[in-house]
Amino acid sequence: MRPPRQKWLLVLVAILLITNIATLSIYWFKKPDHEGGPGHGEPGNREKRFGQFMVDQLKFDTVQEAAYWKLRDSMMAIQKPVMDSMRSSKKRFFDLLNEPGATDSMLTARSNEIAIMQKKLDSVTFRHFQKVRAICRPDQLQKFDTVIKEIVNRMTPFRRNRPDSTFNKK
Repeated sequence: MRPPRQKWLLVLVAILLITNIATLSIYWFKKPDHEGGPGHGEPGNREKRFGQFMVDQLKFDTVQEAAYWKLRDSMMAIQKPVMDSMRSSKKRFFDLLNEPGATDSMLTARSNEIAIMQKKLDSVTFRHFQKVRAICRPDQLQKFDTVIKEIVNRMTPFRRNRPDSTFNKK
């Protein structure tokens, strides 16, 4: 096989090869900072991003930010046992799949346990957002209300790619 007569063709192929290798190495070695990438499963990672989102969107000053993180940490401490209980209740609910004689009353009882935990969780979350709203200045309240609507949309099922989503706009 003869090498091509035109040196520029060899140079062009070499440049393309180097560019492709560089591009692939960037994708392979860069640590993703988006959902689904490494670190996504770390406990608290999602909550920290939501917390930082609130701070950034509302443009809290340093005093407000300190108060916000204190409120958030307090809320998380209250939420954790409730979420653990809900997880256990859901596990017991779906464990009924292994029981051939599972009755409607058993399903109702177990689903009621889940509902009780969900109500507690929603109440804790509501009270938290009430406290956060209370630390906002009057000029931040409209933005707070918009951000809360978006957060509620993200917390509810069937929220994929809503056109009105501020989280989807970057």
